[in-house]
Amino acid sequence: MKLILENWRKYLLKEAYILDDDFFESSIEALFEKLKDYGDNTWIFFDTETTGFKPSSAQLTEIGAVSAYPDNWQFTEVEAERGIFYDKIRLTPEVLAYYKDAPEGEDDPKYPLKLTRYGMSSDEYREKYPGGMPEEIDVIKQFISYIKSQNNPILVAQNAEFDINFVQRRADFYGLSVNLRDYPIFDTMILIKLWHNPLIKTLAQEGDERAQRILQALTMQGKFGEYTTASMGPVSAAYEVNTDEWHNAIADVRMMMAMTKEVFMTLQQSSGTDISDPQGRVAWGLRKRSRENRR
Repeated sequence: MKLILENWRKYLLKEAYILDDDFFESSIEALFEKLKDYGDNTWIFFDTETTGFKPSSAQLTEIGAVSAYPDNWQFTEVEAERGIFYDKIRLTPEVLAYYKDAPEGEDDPKYPLKLTRYGMSSDEYREKYPGGMPEEIDVIKQFISYIKSQNNPILVAQNAEFDINFVQRRADFYGLSVNLRDYPIFDTMILIKLWHNPLIKTLAQEGDERAQRILQALTMQGKFGEYTTASMGPVSAAYEVNTDEWHNAIADVRMMMAMTKEVFMTLQQSSGTDISDPQGRVAWGLRKRSRENRR
């Protein structure tokens, strides 16, 4: 029964996505036409940091968010006092016990903490948390309240399925009454994979020098040969967005916002371009992977 409920929740979360399977092969012009329906929403760009990939055994260590109005896809931030959310989270007894009992010789289990500079001493955090960092349940509650405080919110994240699922599962763990699928969800990675990268490939093939430079920056060597990445770091770097603080939740949110603005500007400038050929190949791959994951 538990497995059935988890699969049903994943299905419902998928249904909340603005850029869903049925829209995967739509033109750039159709994309902007669809997004007109969300032009008056508040877009909450958010990011999480965690101690691992599985919310059943890992926990959240940071949640960062910035709310913005689309403003023709330039994203004007909501006033600072109510537009920004950022908290670090105290490690749970279960996670601390895992670190203490981790077998010698295995990969460093604290690597995610070091990556996000979680344990670094900071006057800012000593001042903010004189009694120590807050508990995970309290930060999730505050984040839920923050979402509800925004006008007609949309949840925006890079590889949103991970962040949405992780927060939802941890909220479920504490018995909190929230369904993140009640809000529209926008995945910036899907935007990049299905509209931005196909456009860049098409323009590069047509001889556009700027597109050729961007494509070169996004071309990676993988196990099966070259591929075009949609990862936030390389895409941001390709547009000269600062990536110095990558893997800090609020810094990642800032980077995601700047990257998304650049991506939208690029799409707007060439909205009439036919991207159906490279887009179709990516859409086929995404659907194939989705079917395999459901087995």
